[in-house]
Amino acid sequence: MRLTRGVSIRQITASADISPSTVSRWESGTTQPSTHELNALLDALEASQQERQRAWELLNAPRSLRHLRESTQSGAYSRLPAMPVAGELLKSLRLRRGWTLQQTACHLQISPATLSRWERSETWPSTEQLHHLCYALHARAEELIALEQGRQLQGYDQKPFPCALLALKELMKDLEQGTQQVEPALCDLFYLSLEAHLWRMVHHGKPAQDLLITAYVRHARTLLNEARLVEAQTPAYRALHLMNQCKSLDYRWLSAIHIIAKGAAETGSRFRPLQGVEVLRDWLSVAVRLSLPYEMWFLRDIAEYLSQTRSRTEAVHTSEYAMQRGLGIGEDRNVLLSHALVLLNVGRAPEALELLTSTPLVQWDEEQVLQQKVHESLLWARVLHAAGQGGEAIPWLQRAHQLVEEHNLWQVRARLDTLSQHLATSSGR
Repeated sequence: MRLTRGVSIRQITASADISPSTVSRWESGTTQPSTHELNALLDALEASQQERQRAWELLNAPRSLRHLRESTQSGAYSRLPAMPVAGELLKSLRLRRGWTLQQTACHLQISPATLSRWERSETWPSTEQLHHLCYALHARAEELIALEQGRQLQGYDQKPFPCALLALKELMKDLEQGTQQVEPALCDLFYLSLEAHLWRMVHHGKPAQDLLITAYVRHARTLLNEARLVEAQTPAYRALHLMNQCKSLDYRWLSAIHIIAKGAAETGSRFRPLQGVEVLRDWLSVAVRLSLPYEMWFLRDIAEYLSQTRSRTEAVHTSEYAMQRGLGIGEDRNVLLSHALVLLNVGRAPEALELLTSTPLVQWDEEQVLQQKVHESLLWARVLHAAGQGGEAIPWLQRAHQLVEEHNLWQVRARLDTLSQHLATSSGR
């Protein structure tokens, strides 16, 4: 910035009332300026708002992150959700491993409060601590390289994302269509880095808000497909934060509502189906306006949740309506599986079994995502057991256990164990 203005170190330091040697150490990276010093230097350089924001981004220190986060809470940037930071990747590694904050901190012989500050990028581990943490959490080499750059996510696998909007739109299109493949083990790094890149563009006034929403939604969907519902809530809520400010919506963004509703109902210490119903009904009119497949998807979700409450008659009617309207529009498999689940939940297991066994479309598909595989395995096990075929339910239960253990799907392990105990107890009666 100084060189582009043709200003010498002595000239600029005289205006900023800072010693030339101090600025020289800043430029060489030996030391970093304080908040007051950096603002004084930027004032002397008559830096633009965008140049100021870029300077703060490049300052790899907690004070720079505080400055950037505070700037998004006021003025023109109050519409932005929290800035993605490298600490979120640390948290993703921990949750992916299935470790609690206390468990991880104990392993590293640090306090949970210290680890929590690392995950918020308020402080940062030493190189030795970072390597120890990444080894314990089974981080990939690419993730370690990214984390070694400091608190701010600067890139993915050392390859910068494009800055041109057209190129970014093509990237998002390729991700949606599956022509751009992201290695599953690196999806956390990829999407957090992409979101950080798009966040900076929006923060600098570029019209990239729609792309940022799309990235958040895509990230949330990827996490859900891997049975990581807890982690999927953060990008889903960030998408919702921006969606609430849009005059027009892309119907595909409604996936975030499905994920938020699922989180409201299924995360936490107990199942809360009516909270999921409430979220879906709040957005049902938007789905009706934007997309018939999404309207039917929301209705299926509502029916599934209602079938686990006292509103069983309404659940069946809603499910039947969703099946009638939903068949033939590209979601036939999910439509039939959903109706079978509703029939099971309201005590009509023989009808559910008839639906599953008489329709080739709902037979096991090895190409399904992990979340769907676990869901279908549990559905088949429950239906067969409820229909009096407990012996045939066992292989499905074993398949679910195998998926959970092979892929460390800790977020569904408790539900699976509860179901296994219930089936074992009822079989022994």
